Amino acid sequence: MNIHLPKPLHGWRAFMGEVGVIVLGVLIALGFGQLADSVHDNIIAGQARGAVRAEVRENLWWLAIREQDEPCIRQRLSELDGLLAHARLGEPVPVVQHLAYLPHAKITTLRWEANAQAGRASLFPSDEQRLLDNMYYTTEQFSQAQSEEAIIWSKIGFIQGLRQFTPADVHDFSIFLSEAHYQDSMVRLSLYRARQWAQRMNLAAANPNSVENLKPSQPQTCQPLTGP
Repeated sequence: MNIHLPKPLHGWRAFMGEVGVIVLGVLIALGFGQLADSVHDNIIAGQARGAVRAEVRENLWWLAIREQDEPCIRQRLSELDGLLAHARLGEPVPVVQHLAYLPHAKITTLRWEANAQAGRASLFPSDEQRLLDNMYYTTEQFSQAQSEEAIIWSKIGFIQGLRQFTPADVHDFSIFLSEAHYQDSMVRLSLYRARQWAQRMNLAAANPNSVENLKPSQPQTCQPLTGP
C-alpha cells in the first residue's frame, strides 16, 4: 500500500516560506525579550552601582577625617611613651588631666549588603566586584581596629589624675599602651589600603553631611596632655 503525504495547498515552497516567517518572528521576539532584559539589568546595575559608590565615598570621607587626626594621635602616643618611661624609673610624672577620646569614624555597609543580597551586585563586572569586596574588607578591618582602640583607650584612662604610679599601675599601663600602638598601626594600614582601592576605582571622598554643613572639629588629642 502506497502512502501519499498531503501536499500544501500552495505548494511546498510557499509552505516553507510561511514556516520561515514564523521562525523569524519567534527569533525576533526572543531577541527583543533578551534586549529588554539586558536593558533592565543595566538600569538595575546602574542604580545599584550609584548607591554603593556613594556609600564608599562617604566612608572615604570619614576615613579622611581620621587621617587628619592621626598626627595628633601619634603625638599623644609618643607623650604617653615618655610618661611611661619616667614611671618605670620611679621618677616624677606630670599629672594627666586630659587623655582625650579618639574620633569615631562612621563606616557603613548597608547599601552594599542590601544590593549584594538582592543579587544586584552580581550584575557588576567581575573586576568591579573584586575591587568593591577589597574596599569593604578594608573598611571592615578599620572598623574593628577602631572599636578595639576605643576600648583600650578607655582602659588607659585610669592614669588620669594619678599622681604616683605603683608597680601594678606601670605594668597595666605598659600593656594597654602597647595595645594602643598596635591598634593605631592597624588603623594606619587600613587607611593606606583604602586610598589604594579608592584610586583604583577612581573614587574620591564625599561629605555625607553637606546639607548640614558638618565640619570636623579639632581632635581632643591635639590638646595638651596636662591641660584642663
